[in-house]
Amino acid sequence: MATTHTQEPLVYEPMKLPPRRKIARHAGLQWLAEGRRYLNQTKGIAIAYGAVFATIGMAITWLGFSEPQFVFTFWSGFLLVGPLFAMGLYRIAQLVDRGETLQLRACWRTMRNRLGSVALFGLLLAVVMIAWIRVSTLIAALYVGNIAGTSSFINAMGTAEGIGFLLTLFGVGAIFAVIMFALTAWSLPMVLDAKADFGTAIAASVKAVVEQPIPMLIWGGIVAGLTLIGMLTAFAAFIVIFPWLGFATWAGYKDLFGRD
Repeated sequence: MATTHTQEPLVYEPMKLPPRRKIARHAGLQWLAEGRRYLNQTKGIAIAYGAVFATIGMAITWLGFSEPQFVFTFWSGFLLVGPLFAMGLYRIAQLVDRGETLQLRACWRTMRNRLGSVALFGLLLAVVMIAWIRVSTLIAALYVGNIAGTSSFINAMGTAEGIGFLLTLFGVGAIFAVIMFALTAWSLPMVLDAKADFGTAIAASVKAVVEQPIPMLIWGGIVAGLTLIGMLTAFAAFIVIFPWLGFATWAGYKDLFGRD
């Protein structure tokens, strides 16, 4: 006699995101204060980390002098991958919280242990950076074309085309920055803390930004302002700003998601 098998219906469960806390409107200012505390406790290693980041940025600036209309593109493209570089700072802050010895080897070991998620984040950031470079290059070609020399570029910025170039570039750049902020603001610390996988961390980060837009906009403005200062100093100020923001981001992550 033939037997019949009843197939159980497929049940799709929604993604379970880590719980998020309600934060104060100006919580970002407290995160900066916490970031400064971390910076004071880890001066040597943190400043060295910031110096590496700043040196790469300075090298990019120097290489861009021959094509000044693309300097903003090079800068912002490099800054798009900054969150991935900051994972070492999150690890340093984590070691401080645990009262453990600060070692660069521990930072790299953690990155290696999270290699799968780190690789996916790297791919995501690379895709966004390539898209930004292509878009910004097109904007430069449409508005100012090929300009040789820094003085010629500065003179061109005073024209209607130059002003249009800057407005369009910064407007489109702001869109890219908001997208990247939502995707990576809290996902990278979460992955390093082994609290979620790549997809869950991305979803949780976006959800946290959307749920509390006012404090997130204020924090995003703080990050943008300090980043602008770093850019205006040709990346020299990032020796301090980069580790400071990295540590403040870790403080924000703890405030938003807590820690086990």
